[in-house]
Amino acid sequence: MPAANVTSPARSGRNQLGALLLLSVTGYVILALWFPLIPNVTVAPPGDVRSFAPGLLGGVAYAVLVIALFGLFLAAVRMAAEKGMGSRPLLTLVGGTLLPAVPLLMTYPVNAIDIFGYVIRGRIASTYGENPFTAPADRFIGDPFMPLVGEWAGETTPYGPLWEMVASGLTALSGDNLAAGVLLFKLLMLFCFLTAAVLIWKLLPESPSRAASTMLWAWNPGLLLTFILDGHNDALMLLWLVLGYWLNRRGHQVAGFLVMVLAVVTKPVALLALPFFFVEVWRSLPSGRERVRFGALTFTGSLVIVWLAFLPWAGASGVLQIALYLALRLAREATGGAGFSPAVWIYMTFGGRMSIEAIGRVMQALFVVFSLWLIWRAARGRSSLRGAADIFFGYMATALNYRIWYAVWPFPFLLLDAEGDKGMDTASARRADYRLRVGLWFLVTSQLSVILYGHVRQFFLGGDQTLAHLIGVPFVFALPWFLALVPVRLSRLVHGG
Repeated sequence: MPAANVTSPARSGRNQLGALLLLSVTGYVILALWFPLIPNVTVAPPGDVRSFAPGLLGGVAYAVLVIALFGLFLAAVRMAAEKGMGSRPLLTLVGGTLLPAVPLLMTYPVNAIDIFGYVIRGRIASTYGENPFTAPADRFIGDPFMPLVGEWAGETTPYGPLWEMVASGLTALSGDNLAAGVLLFKLLMLFCFLTAAVLIWKLLPESPSRAASTMLWAWNPGLLLTFILDGHNDALMLLWLVLGYWLNRRGHQVAGFLVMVLAVVTKPVALLALPFFFVEVWRSLPSGRERVRFGALTFTGSLVIVWLAFLPWAGASGVLQIALYLALRLAREATGGAGFSPAVWIYMTFGGRMSIEAIGRVMQALFVVFSLWLIWRAARGRSSLRGAADIFFGYMATALNYRIWYAVWPFPFLLLDAEGDKGMDTASARRADYRLRVGLWFLVTSQLSVILYGHVRQFFLGGDQTLAHLIGVPFVFALPWFLALVPVRLSRLVHGG
């Protein structure tokens, strides 16, 4: 009598995981077919979800698709935690990232137009031989792609000198082919995202939950949509920070911190996280002599890195002058206008009885106080991962403007904090798990905010921007804290608890 054909639980789990991945890839293919990149890449002004799906049904369909992608992702995490990912989990994780990345590379960046700015500002140097720190895009009226830069056409670059070197190099390769330029930037962000996933894998302790923990980064729709669909350079910034942390954990404290400085000359907002990693290493050193050595080497090395990064752009103005131009540009962006943000919500809630400038100054003061408190906590032994996540969220909560891609900044630190230390006590593990759930829900609400400010505002709020703000800000910033109370276990599930 022939033996019964019995499928092992492990093989059954892999089959189910494969089915979930296939369904997810189908969702990303729908996005690529719905928002195709190549036919629309030169259309000006740039499009968004509402321009591709102007009707109410289209908005609902997009929201349902995004929610479904997150649902399939969480189901895959649960499946990996319960049944594993086979004998080569890291290879499976990387493959599971590459499969949805292929259609996302060919999808129009419907939630951000920054990638067009990367190409156009890169061309300022590579095509015209000018300096993006002193020459705004609208100076090059004859450039066929200049109309795609959007509201910042009259401003110089807000990014660091290392990023502008990268942008110049990529646009030198793509030349006058805008689609090629966009794809090159997307491919770079995919490489950064995958490399960060491998580093997170290496940072996590060896355990049956390691693959599922890494999946929280590698297969996360909020990150895939931000880094691959929209091609945001935050992937490179976060890669430097994660790489520096990995080097630090391997005992290369000075090298690790200096790699983190590369994040600052890529995107200056990364500077917010550096004090926490510095303080943690400083506290860990056994003697005053080693602390002085660490401080001297990191200070000197940081100055050298910043000087070298700005040097190619210095010209006759000098390094300090170009750095000052960038600082003033960032200050104008931070204080010169207000958009979607808690500060604007406060202004509208109280009927404009206090000027937005005054509210902005109060929020900036709160951020300074919050930052000092976090550094004090770090000096008393609080984790650098928690400090980095908190400082980014504090910035988002107090800034005059919030963009949906900001939501990715805290996530790698929330993930490493919740999943990396298996020896933490029960209370700390629960807090870390809750913070991770908040970070995940924050990615969800941020992605869905485009529908709230587009379709919901148009079809249900009569186009009223004030009502959209009064609803949208609590939806994005407050709702994740309540949704995280729902007992959907992430790290505790992944820990096997």
